[in-house]
Formats: sequence, C-alpha cells, structure tokens
Amino acid sequence: MSETGAIAQRLEHVDPMTLRKYESYIRKFNITDATTWKDVRRDVEKVKNPNTRRSIIIGLRTILGSSDGAPRMPKAVAKVYDLPEREDIFALEGERYFPLVVLMAFAGLRVGEACCISNADIKRSGTSFFIDVHQSKQNTGRIKAAKTEGRVFLPEWVYDLVKDADFPDVLPNSLFKWMKRRGLAPHQLRHFYATTVVKHSKNPELARRQLRHANLQTTLQVYAQVESEDISQLLEAV
Repeated sequence: MSETGAIAQRLEHVDPMTLRKYESYIRKFNITDATTWKDVRRDVEKVKNPNTRRSIIIGLRTILGSSDGAPRMPKAVAKVYDLPEREDIFALEGERYFPLVVLMAFAGLRVGEACCISNADIKRSGTSFFIDVHQSKQNTGRIKAAKTEGRVFLPEWVYDLVKDADFPDVLPNSLFKWMKRRGLAPHQLRHFYATTVVKHSKNPELARRQLRHANLQTTLQVYAQVESEDISQLLEAV
C-alpha cells in the first residue's frame, strides 16, 4: 500500500487498532489501489464465520471506498460467554492491571479505551462521576482508540477505587494475554457489564447509553445475556 495512494488516504484517520486490522485484510486479500469488490468478493464469501465475514466486509467498505458489489452483510451472531462472578474479578485486586479490569467490568469500557486511561480522565462534577470518551485522534486525552464517543458514568465506588490508581502503559494485546492467563477476556467483561446493568436496573436504555451502542437491539441481543422473553419485556418497557 503506497503512502500516497487512494487506500492510504481513506485510512488516514482510522484509529491505530482498527488500522492494524485493516492492514491484515489488505495483506490477506492482496488489495491494491486498483482492487474492486469483483476481485475479492468470492474470497470474502468463503469466510465461514459470519461475525468474521461481517467484520471483513465492514473493513473492506472503508478500504475500497465503496460498497457497490459487496457481498450481502451477514447478521451478527451473539457470542455467549461464561460470565465471571464479582468474586472472580476482585480476586485480581492488588495486581498491576486490576484498575483496567474494573473499568471494563463495571464501566463497560472497551479494551483499547481502558489501556489509554490516565488519572486525568477520571472526573467528578458534583455528585456525578464519569469518563469522557473521545473518538478523535487529535483529542488531548489518552483515550484515542474509541469506536464511539460519549460520557461514561461511574458508580461512586468505582470512582473511589480508580481515581488515584496507577494506570500502567500496556498494549491491548498484552492486556488480553494477561487476562487470558487469569481466565478472563476483555469482551467477556463488556458482556458482564451489559448483563449486570440490564438485569439490575431493568433499564436497557441505560445500558445502551453506557456502552455507546447506536441501537438498543445491539445491546440486548448481542451483549446482554438475558433470555429472549426477557428482551421482549424490556423492549416493551422502553
């Protein structure tokens, strides 16, 4: 991929984590500035996992600069996690990355967002405790890998736990490996958070806003691990 080519220009403002993923697609499908959907469609359709195929199609839309001729977008298939107990999470208290685990499990931060946290990002205004997540690469904070922006509110006990924490510099992949050795996964904690908020607050819209999803269906059908009949009842209450 030439640094002055059309693809490079399209990816100029893509965040670093997403850029690495897109670069892997470019290598996998031998994409150049001259590549069109016609050249890659058959290979994309051979990808069996619908979630992986969906991710690839979304990425290639950006890389190729068009959705004309793209394969049909498969529906996302919700992954069901074996959710941890609170005791499993607090068993890590005192370990180096525990504050990051807390923010993923009890504030719903994505792993890339958690890895960029500094003490300056933990804020208080009156009786409100929050983190402002910014999507722009030019923002002055350290949360630069966000897929979506917005204010994430914290329970007061979480604020008290992390406000003076030592936030270590760590790459998302390194944190993922550290958590895996302890039987946890970053996305598992995001599901844990969604499920906890929906079940305890009975307010799915609160979970949607905290997770910064575009629509409520994503929150309930993909992230919150509740029964189908519970989803129907929750939607009726909104």
